Amino acid sequence: MDFYDKAGTEPIGDATRTHFSNQITSELDGKEVILMGWTHILRDKGKIKFLVLRDEHGTVQVTIPQKKVPEEVFETSGKLKPETAISVHGTVVATTQVAAGAEVIPTKIRILNTAERLPIDVVEGKVDIDLDTRFNHRILDLRKPSINAIFRIQHNLVRFSRDYLENNDFVEIHTPKLVAEATEGGANLFEVQYFERKAYLAQSPQFYKQLMLLAGFGRVFEIAPVFRAEKHNTRRHINEYTSFDFEMAWISGVEDVMKMEEQMLHYAFTKTKEASSAEFELLGIDLTIPKLPFKRVKYAEAIDLVNEAGKDLSITDDLDPESERLLEKIFPEKFGTDMVFITHYPLELRPAYTMPSLTDEGMTESFDLTYKGMEITTGGQRIHIYDLLVERFKAKGFNPPNFSFYLDPFKYGAPPHGGIGLGVERLTMQLLGIDNIREATLLPRDRDRLTP
Repeated sequence: MDFYDKAGTEPIGDATRTHFSNQITSELDGKEVILMGWTHILRDKGKIKFLVLRDEHGTVQVTIPQKKVPEEVFETSGKLKPETAISVHGTVVATTQVAAGAEVIPTKIRILNTAERLPIDVVEGKVDIDLDTRFNHRILDLRKPSINAIFRIQHNLVRFSRDYLENNDFVEIHTPKLVAEATEGGANLFEVQYFERKAYLAQSPQFYKQLMLLAGFGRVFEIAPVFRAEKHNTRRHINEYTSFDFEMAWISGVEDVMKMEEQMLHYAFTKTKEASSAEFELLGIDLTIPKLPFKRVKYAEAIDLVNEAGKDLSITDDLDPESERLLEKIFPEKFGTDMVFITHYPLELRPAYTMPSLTDEGMTESFDLTYKGMEITTGGQRIHIYDLLVERFKAKGFNPPNFSFYLDPFKYGAPPHGGIGLGVERLTMQLLGIDNIREATLLPRDRDRLTP
């Protein structure tokens, strides 16, 4: 008991939560409830106090009139500082004075834990705080309802995408994040000391998810971190992000992969709009669900479109951020959609394992999915023929014996296959209209930040 006395608190005891804030409605009028959360706002009007309690699901007003509550309750309410952890026992009262249609009149307020002076404010719009300061205190920053809502929406996007794949016979896998060789080139690898030799943090699960198809799993997916050592510092790049990958065997062509992704995302958007309705309302977003099928545009046509808008790119140039900003305007105007597959990229711009196109010379059976102009997915058909795969590795300057663990299984009847890698943070960023990918990342890692 000494600990509780020193902390200025008392044991939780019988204070078991009965309701969340969003469950307090006029239908509970007269019902006894127990709430738990933080002191979000306290308005002291002298003989009446208005406490806004915040929990995982929103806020609820606790009204404390001096004449109608026990004296100790009124005294305790006066001690509440911002972010004090509390439990409130009380009675629900229907009222038209608050948006929820109900408030709580307390019979007991218990301080569960005190809070020191806050380094940042978590009340919406009270103080404008720069990004670095927010990320220095990210755990408190995430308490702000509008910030917390971002990751509840992200959770639903991921879980419904997972649901769709599981309902279509995909198996979730977990592949190594310490690897011996680069997947997509050696310039952007984080090198680590692995006992007596060098290893690298995985850029992608690409090799392993393909090998799982050769192992007989048919369809696989993985949701896991990947690491890119690029030294850029832009609003759209971070050095550790969450990649949502799937790979599927026995395809007839790259179109099968695009159809699977567009159907998955259409399902995830539809279900997320329903499940996260409160979060979308809080953020002031009316989510537009992209229509099926998503538009397909060949890379050569995309180059022509941005050149018509003032760029001067050749067919072997990559689409830069300025080009993406142009496409963000061009695609809705020309095609009436924000969700567009750009297909048939040049061989020079795609990894060694990408299937060369049978119809467009010098191109590949590959695609990027762009959403509001920005690439959120890279995908395509993979090479499943051993000799062609070795040839393409050599053409990219790789030494095939270094990749024997990956290449050798292709000698034994590898099925036609393809897949995608989707950036979860970029998808969240574009869906919510967030300007900087760090704000769509729970705990960002870039070239300057390793904490918290």
